Amino acid sequence: MNFTIEPIDLRGHKISLSQVVPVNIYNQTAYSVVTETNYMNSYTFYTEKTVKPILARRLFVSFSGQHYLRNLHNLGFKTFSNIIDESYDEEPNVTKRYSMVAEQIKYLLDAPQEQILAQVKPIAEYNYQHMMSTDWYANFSKNFFAVITSG
Repeated sequence: MNFTIEPIDLRGHKISLSQVVPVNIYNQTAYSVVTETNYMNSYTFYTEKTVKPILARRLFVSFSGQHYLRNLHNLGFKTFSNIIDESYDEEPNVTKRYSMVAEQIKYLLDAPQEQILAQVKPIAEYNYQHMMSTDWYANFSKNFFAVITSG
């Protein structure tokens, strides 16, 4: 296999390896670090790397482009600003932004895990329900049609 998008057989279903949520690994950890494909500030492109911690109902921090979290909010998701300092999302300089993300990872490593997980639970559950109950294809089609027919 050369790419994680190549199809595999999982319990009789053809899917790409990148679509598999590694439940056994997730169950051994408390939080997720997302290293999203795009780190540029000019646009946000969400991949399975973002979807997996949402489906696994986890707190995550992200090495990504500026406004990644703001744009996630625009899609109706909640993030964890009541638990960690998410000001890294506003930082335009990638080096400084990534340093700020690393500070939050260190904070999580030092903080009392049970307390953090209790705070995470309602947000993570909300995000999971939002992900699973939203018709993302219909939303995209509606927004795409509005863009191409405007002006």
